[in-house]
Amino acid sequence: MTNENALPLLSIEHARKSFGETEVLKDISLSVEPGEVVAIIGPSGGGKSTLLRCATLLETLDGGSLAFGDVQVARDEGGRAVYADKASVKRAKERFGLVFQDFNLFPHYTVLKNVMDAPVSVLKRPRAQAEEHARALLAKMGLSGKEDMVPCELSGGQKQRVAIARALAMDPDILFFDEPTSALDPELTKEVLKVIRSLAEERMTMVIVTHEMRFARDVADRIVFMDGGFIVEEGSAAQVIDNPQHQRTKSFLSNYAEG
Repeated sequence: MTNENALPLLSIEHARKSFGETEVLKDISLSVEPGEVVAIIGPSGGGKSTLLRCATLLETLDGGSLAFGDVQVARDEGGRAVYADKASVKRAKERFGLVFQDFNLFPHYTVLKNVMDAPVSVLKRPRAQAEEHARALLAKMGLSGKEDMVPCELSGGQKQRVAIARALAMDPDILFFDEPTSALDPELTKEVLKVIRSLAEERMTMVIVTHEMRFARDVADRIVFMDGGFIVEEGSAAQVIDNPQHQRTKSFLSNYAEG
């Protein structure tokens, strides 16, 4: 892991993104400090997943800037986002891991190969070292004994835990989760949230897009409520979830009042 001293691990400033005529991100600024857990909540279509996809370079910003620590990925020039060279983008990609809602495992690889493949092929780690690290991560995820299975032999919760192990295998500075439990039933959701909770206790820096309000309140240091392409409200969990200031936040959270 890198040591960035005063720099945030993630810094997004004045981010804008449109798809055709639809403006999805409208002047979003967000920074994440080392060891911080940030939960992004809000209604579907509010821009949460697009923000995550832009942060993880799956989409490009139209305007604004993006940096991972001392690696500037995009800078705003005259209202347009101009991206850095390939080497800088590659360095940035090594700083973060991403866990998708639909797992995105390689179906024909074993669980072990899914986890150790990128450290060997991307980071050029010795195979024996990568395997040892992968086995340790799988054990940490409660998946010892599943190393030789393929994804179709696993439950959804097990697949998601393999996906988390795979992201951690790259030793990222920051982990992004895009609705990590939305494809799971309540029982499997519980086992995945338990893993994320344990990572939070270890002070793993995480940005989590989630609809699990109780989990967000318990685990996040900071909650960001997004709607209509804007950050409407942000603050501590107690502040945003238990005592929201904006009417839009109150209205959204009232749907979860029973949860």
